[in-house]
Amino acid sequence: MNTSHRTRFWNFLLTVILLLSLALTSCSTGEETDVPQDEIETAPAQVEPQGEAGTWLVMLYQDADDEVLEQDIFIDLNEAELVGSTEYVTIIAQLDRLDGGFDGGGDETTAKRYLITQDDDLENIASEELEDLGEINMGDMDTLVDFAVWAIESYPADNYVLILSDHGGGWTGGWSDNDPVQGGGLSMEQIDLALGEIIEQTGIGQFEMLGFDACLMAQVESLTAIAPHARYAVASEETEPSLGWAYASFLEPLTQNPGMDGAGLSRAIVESYITQDFRLVDDEARRSFLGGDYSTEAAVEYMAKDITLTAVDLSQMSALNQALNDLAAALASDDPAVAAAARAYAQSYKDVFGKKEAPAFIDLGHFAALAAEESDDEAVVAAAQALLDQVQAAVVAERHGDQRPGSTGFSIYFPNSDLYGLTLTGASSLDYTSSVSRFAAASLWDDFLTAYYTGGEVDPDSADLSVLEPAFPSEELAALADRSKPAADVTPVSPVAGSITVEPLEISAEEIPTDGVVTINTTVSGSNVAYIYIYTIFYNEEDDSYLTADIDFITADSVKEVGGVTYPDWGDGEIPIELDWEPTVYFLSDGNEENDQFALFEPEVYGAASEDDVYTVYGLYAFGGSGEPLEAMLQFDGNGDMRSAWVFSGDEQAGRPRQVTPEPGDTFTIWDEWMEYDEAGQDWVYNYYEGGTITFGETPLTMVPYYAFPGVYEIGIVAVDFDGNLVEEYAEVIVSE
Repeated sequence: MNTSHRTRFWNFLLTVILLLSLALTSCSTGEETDVPQDEIETAPAQVEPQGEAGTWLVMLYQDADDEVLEQDIFIDLNEAELVGSTEYVTIIAQLDRLDGGFDGGGDETTAKRYLITQDDDLENIASEELEDLGEINMGDMDTLVDFAVWAIESYPADNYVLILSDHGGGWTGGWSDNDPVQGGGLSMEQIDLALGEIIEQTGIGQFEMLGFDACLMAQVESLTAIAPHARYAVASEETEPSLGWAYASFLEPLTQNPGMDGAGLSRAIVESYITQDFRLVDDEARRSFLGGDYSTEAAVEYMAKDITLTAVDLSQMSALNQALNDLAAALASDDPAVAAAARAYAQSYKDVFGKKEAPAFIDLGHFAALAAEESDDEAVVAAAQALLDQVQAAVVAERHGDQRPGSTGFSIYFPNSDLYGLTLTGASSLDYTSSVSRFAAASLWDDFLTAYYTGGEVDPDSADLSVLEPAFPSEELAALADRSKPAADVTPVSPVAGSITVEPLEISAEEIPTDGVVTINTTVSGSNVAYIYIYTIFYNEEDDSYLTADIDFITADSVKEVGGVTYPDWGDGEIPIELDWEPTVYFLSDGNEENDQFALFEPEVYGAASEDDVYTVYGLYAFGGSGEPLEAMLQFDGNGDMRSAWVFSGDEQAGRPRQVTPEPGDTFTIWDEWMEYDEAGQDWVYNYYEGGTITFGETPLTMVPYYAFPGVYEIGIVAVDFDGNLVEEYAEVIVSE
């Protein structure tokens, strides 16, 4: 008999009680990161001398004009002050703060430039203020160019480092400025152009290192865009926790050993990330940050579970793109189900395209490994292995938490057919090829996506790797990038749709009490089944609408594992489904039953066991309970513990996520999902309405089960193919008093 993945009522409730009691004494999840606990360092890493001492200019472009990030970026500057500038290392910062956000540190609201000097106070800026720029737009490429050119001309050095801090969204860009401008920001195309302009005006040749202290920026698209402009880069595939980078812990080795190169500095950034962050290793700072008496080890373990960070040798990006081109050409000739399955099961990262979109940012190396696993084509297998080898050659250092096991260092954009239609056909302002024109010119990946979803072939000779040379004229990129765009009248088509059926459901009873059980039988057929779910939908007779009450994975009889990631193995042919349904719904709880609020916990990650699953609740987050509500999501593991919280800046279509650490008084208002008729009364549509609100306190939030309220329910078995298309069957069950 199949089961749903979530542990059912009474056993689960006992587990919640046990976990809640443990949570009161430690924030540790009991999970291991890829860094053994006995190897966690609490002091800056010492780097052996690597050459003659050279002078360095480290430029911090800190866009903190944002309610979510202002305090964290402010503290990052203060962490840099723990080290300060030296004879060989000059640290310059341009920090733009928000009017109405974090009110500490003098409650500044304008953009200022600082020469970072040594100071041990983490709560106030003591560095030399060089200039007050007033209110400027840090999301304007001219602002970035002006800062870097001024810093380089004012503080010439042998080596130049530029670190950009704010929200990131992969190829969609980031660095929006909420005052005076709402939304917008820097696209990757603009960052590419700005870096070229800085180099042209200053004549520095290349930056020694570029860093994105922002979410989701370790995409092959983003790193290809900056490849001509720097020798090394550091970025994250996944969202970053609110801590950001451990500035004191990587600047200290640089000041101690200015003979290192960009590879050494990049490696120090990755190795110190989270494990050596001052806010975790210092007792007072850790209490202030986490609000409790946690050990360094427990704090690091908690913060490091979802992380990724990659240091990249950008001189390898040409070879990496060539290997990707070879795989794209091979996949274009293979069964489309191979690429579809690899996309569906690849290690994925936070989504920026809205609530219902399938994950589109996936790990490049893990995708290649899955393609090799799924394909019988020797050309695909060989190309996938060559790409994996090249990923390894390009990565200087890489870290990931144990909840991102398939991470290899680079992510890539692989949308399903619906999202392809939104971002590659000009149907919206999100234009993939225009946003990353250097990558689109050098790569066959965008050509593969077009061929995959609209038909046609991939021309192996259409990519031009010369665009990665520093001397390539940027004004020619757009024309080269546009060659892969589909014709305006072409409609994207899923190449794996239409091959799944679900037989009508047989149920053991049409009416049961709240503590009853219904056995459901059906058969799912098809060769492209990715996941199968059980849906519980409550019918509201008063206005003829349906509330989505619960969704859960149905467990496969066997699983596969590639790169540490588990996914269901449905086999070939018919899939018999038999499972028991109990009328159960789930609530958000702060430990006080009177405050519990109904929520839809949507399954996101299929684990090897139910406790390894991940569930997401969507809603609105407000800092202090009174700030501007921001689109947000909370994530929970299969044991019911909240793992993390994210808020999104920007519009929902391209919202840029950032992990936050909830503080007492912050609130989360749940989105309830309703299916109802449109205004014309003809078609069913999904709408979202504000549900209950829960306030964060000292006790961590958990997912707790309740008996479902009496009424009429539609119980569905829903099969999802590799492209995200749904095939579903429902049966009505009445839950009586």
